[in-house]
Amino acid sequence: MSQYWRAGYIIDKANELQNLEDHLQILLEISYKLSHKADFHERIERKRIPFWKIERHISLKEIINEGCYPIGNIDITSILNDSENIVSNVIDTVCIDKERTTEQKYKIIKYLEMKGYEYRFLPNNVYGYILSLKGKKFEIPNQYGIYYYIEVKLPDDITLYIMITTAGNIIIKKGGLDRILYFENRQLFSIIHKFFRYQKKDIKDLEEYEEYGDKIKEIINKGFSEEDINNLRSLFDNKYIEKIKRNWHEYIEKHPGSIYESLNDVIKVIEHIY
Repeated sequence: MSQYWRAGYIIDKANELQNLEDHLQILLEISYKLSHKADFHERIERKRIPFWKIERHISLKEIINEGCYPIGNIDITSILNDSENIVSNVIDTVCIDKERTTEQKYKIIKYLEMKGYEYRFLPNNVYGYILSLKGKKFEIPNQYGIYYYIEVKLPDDITLYIMITTAGNIIIKKGGLDRILYFENRQLFSIIHKFFRYQKKDIKDLEEYEEYGDKIKEIINKGFSEEDINNLRSLFDNKYIEKIKRNWHEYIEKHPGSIYESLNDVIKVIEHIY
């Protein structure tokens, strides 16, 4: 099998690949190609809406299986129990293995059909890159492994996107690869990741969480397990840790008495990884 043919097969079958280690070299080569004039695209209508607009139509507790969990703002919001909080209309769900990912897909589909909601599976390149080579355009997915993208039409003209992915899947980016990881204290990781990304919407989320002092403090005090720390080791290098620290210091300076001052010990644990 030629390298060119293998690359085409991997791109086409991105959400069906079982043995990712067998494809690492090709994925690295594709990643290198992306560093030359490739544009990232996202073919969904991402919005931020009050949590209650989702919650009154879909119950996260009913659709999420054990061994899977939603990540990000919607997960933290469900714990804070504040239906007015603003969340994304994209529910990103990570499952611990491919079997759980498939089971999670069937559970969600069964729920949607029971509710009578219209849905469809989206193509694997909904998130990806457009690359031009020799006058021809290629659409290259950014994720490889077992995953499903589902678009759901809810009442009240709400479009919801449910993304189900497997821990260990590979995210391809310009010049490198990342792994999707499963965190036991995923809420704490979501908070840390907001300090890593630190865009306007992340800062706004962090500010809103301040109102739930005891609940956020409980998440922080739980800390990271040994497995979580190992995952952090594989995800963040020194440069990324310094970025988290810098953004955290900037936030604390602008928000005296912030609940996130207690992240100091967590950040020290992350630093000690190296």
